[in-house]
Amino acid sequence: MEKIRVLIVDDHALVRRGVVGVLSEQEDIAVIGEATNGAQGVEMARTLAPQVVIMDLQMPGISGLEATSVIHSEMPEVQILVFTVSESEADLLAAVKYGAKGYILKNVAADELVQTIHLIAQGGVVVSPGMAAKLLTELSQAAPAREQRGEVAEGLSAREREVLELVARGSTNSEIASSLYISENTVKTHLRNILDKLHLANRSQAVAYAARLGLGRPSSS
Repeated sequence: MEKIRVLIVDDHALVRRGVVGVLSEQEDIAVIGEATNGAQGVEMARTLAPQVVIMDLQMPGISGLEATSVIHSEMPEVQILVFTVSESEADLLAAVKYGAKGYILKNVAADELVQTIHLIAQGGVVVSPGMAAKLLTELSQAAPAREQRGEVAEGLSAREREVLELVARGSTNSEIASSLYISENTVKTHLRNILDKLHLANRSQAVAYAARLGLGRPSSS
């Protein structure tokens, strides 16, 4: 059985020890390293190639947000789970923007941490319930403002808008490529650009965003 390779990045020894204790009881998870700050976390991620990085935010030197940004940029295949005491909406939005696939608070139960790691490793996105409500509120408030300023139309190219419309209709990357006569790699590139421009974290958020704009609705004819 292939184990989920986990790197822990946290400057508090007691937190690292607690997480290691919880994860050591899981047969399908292996803690491959512990970093005490963001800079060390980046270097260990480069060397150890973890599948999941558990990242604290507030650390001396390079912060967790900065480390998240670097790791996501250099190693997009690595899934980053922010594990923090911060309930700041700004920290949540920044973490998502910089590439984190999860944001949970340190008061989470042990079994929830394990479940979250499994979901993150499978490509899922997990946010603590209370924080998720803040994220949805921010997105719902920000979208109309962007629409009023015309940023959606101006920010996306014509091709990106076509891709977003097809994503909103539930089309797969293969189906989008076939419809637009482009390669799947090109579709993936367009999707990354769309997420970056709209400050969204994943495909599901893109679908929800497009739905608010009325994109992807079948024609009335």
